[in-house]
Amino acid sequence: MRYMLTAVLAAVCFFSGAAQNRNGLWFLSKQRPIERTGMVEGDAFTFATPVSSTLPAGSYVQFCVSLENAGEKAPLHYKVEFYDGGEWVSDPSFIYEDGLSDYSFRTVSSSVKHPSTFTAVYKLKGEVRDTLKARCRVCSPFAANGSLLSQDEPENRVGLKNRKYVGAKLIPLGAGEGFPEKHILLIGNSFTYYFGEAFMLQEIAFSQGWILQLNASLKGGMTYRQHCGLEMTGMQCDMPVDYDFAVIQGQSQEPGQFAAAPDSLVDVKKAFCELCGRIRKSHPSCKIYAESTWAYPALDNGGFASLEEFGQRLEEGTLALSEAASCDRTLVGRAFARARAEVPHIPLLDNDDKHQSIHGSYLKACLTWLTISGRTRFNGPVPSCGLRPEDAAALRKVAEEVAGE
Repeated sequence: MRYMLTAVLAAVCFFSGAAQNRNGLWFLSKQRPIERTGMVEGDAFTFATPVSSTLPAGSYVQFCVSLENAGEKAPLHYKVEFYDGGEWVSDPSFIYEDGLSDYSFRTVSSSVKHPSTFTAVYKLKGEVRDTLKARCRVCSPFAANGSLLSQDEPENRVGLKNRKYVGAKLIPLGAGEGFPEKHILLIGNSFTYYFGEAFMLQEIAFSQGWILQLNASLKGGMTYRQHCGLEMTGMQCDMPVDYDFAVIQGQSQEPGQFAAAPDSLVDVKKAFCELCGRIRKSHPSCKIYAESTWAYPALDNGGFASLEEFGQRLEEGTLALSEAASCDRTLVGRAFARARAEVPHIPLLDNDDKHQSIHGSYLKACLTWLTISGRTRFNGPVPSCGLRPEDAAALRKVAEEVAGE
């Protein structure tokens, strides 16, 4: 299948090259960004992907996007719409209000360099014969800094996020009846956003009979304490959504450093507990997980004596944090360690020997799904999310082994 990306601005279309993998993910390089200047109310980024056969009414589709403001006077509010039954439709389940506008997602100041991540699983009311379309339409006259939008304002600049983010994703998921709908909040950094792990999680969940609606605050390098002060994190914690689950992922060395020196790094525990408290204030029944991430060779094993000690400290620290906040854990780091031993030919890390590769993101998504669902096995076919089927199957087996421990 061939994927296309178009952006529509004041009825003028443009195309900018963006590499896509087999699963309909648009990856953008820093050398070839997709950015628009002068968007005002009614203008939109529009995404389209051809379908090989008719999608009947009742089919589910997945749409995900990561937008980041490049100027202080870029649009504040967007409404996500799907071309359904000959008209643009916005699902009321994805609409919020903030006193200025009703919207699907909103942005924050360009000064904090924090992207806005939106994901949705949408059920088609009509059939789609040739092309599946979704768009992010500017739905208010307001800019991120509170001013009014202007086409002539050079600070009115916004683009799809690049550098290992997934700029966008639009795919048909299939049909299904009686699927429970669950809501999950993801708080993290590049160890969650690289190669679209959150989007993989949503797709895998659908294959297992769940409609997983997802909210996220993902910004590179963030610690627990820094997330406590981020506007986007606060907004997502306070969303009028009945979160079933929340997964909190901190800076990559943070839990390990806390385990090694808990007395001098007591603020790590305080910040993590503060995040959990913020979530529980609005969502008292939400089940929260502290994510135990992986050890990596870069930075001299993260500053530890060995890769093994790094991994052990990460687990120890995450356990201590989860106990302090009375929450659970996702043992992603343990899955990485097992995969390194059992399937060493599959590269789990990117070229920097630190961040996850697309394979690592897939393994993380698989383990997270099994953890939040309380299962130890996958049922039936599971999407490979752009990986070779044999590699995906091997990583799912590792995730099942860890989930069963």
